[in-house]
Amino acid sequence: MRLSLVTPDIGLLDAAIAGREELERALGCDVAEGWDVFAGALRRTRDALAVDPGSARWGMRLFVLDEPRTLVGFGGFKGPPRDGVVELGYAIAPGWEGRGLATAAARAMLREAFAAPGVDAVIAHTRPEPGASVRVLEKAGFVGEGEVPDEQIGTAWRFRVERSQ
Repeated sequence: MRLSLVTPDIGLLDAAIAGREELERALGCDVAEGWDVFAGALRRTRDALAVDPGSARWGMRLFVLDEPRTLVGFGGFKGPPRDGVVELGYAIAPGWEGRGLATAAARAMLREAFAAPGVDAVIAHTRPEPGASVRVLEKAGFVGEGEVPDEQIGTAWRFRVERSQ
C-alpha cells in the first residue's frame, strides 16, 4: 500500500472541521470513519496556521492512501526542531489499523524530517505499555529511551531515531 502525506492548508482544515462530507469534497477522495481520532488538534492546527502560515512546515499531515484513494488518518510534527530534535505523532482510523499504514506514515515523516538540514533526531512518545504504537515505532527504526513525564498521561515512553541510524 502506498500512502501520501498531505500538508493541509486553512481551506482543508476548515473542511475537516465542518465535517466528513465537506472534507471528502475538498480532498476529492473518501474519508475513513473515525480518521480524526484527536479531533481537537484540527482546530488548534487551523488557528496556529492562521496566525503563522509558515507553521505548516512542521505541523499536521493528512495520511491519504493512494489506492483506494482514502484519508485514513493524520499526524505530523509537533512543532519545529529544537536543538536538532523534532517530535512526531500519528493516528489511524480504527477500521484501517493493522495494515501497516501507521508504520508507512512514520517512515514517510522520518524521511521528511531528515531531509531538512539541522534535524539530527526524531522522537515520539507512547503510552507506557506494549502495544501497536510501540511496534509501529520499532518497525520504523525508533529505539526506546525509557520513561519520561507527560502532561497529558502522566508518564510516557520516549522513542528516538538518529539521522545516522
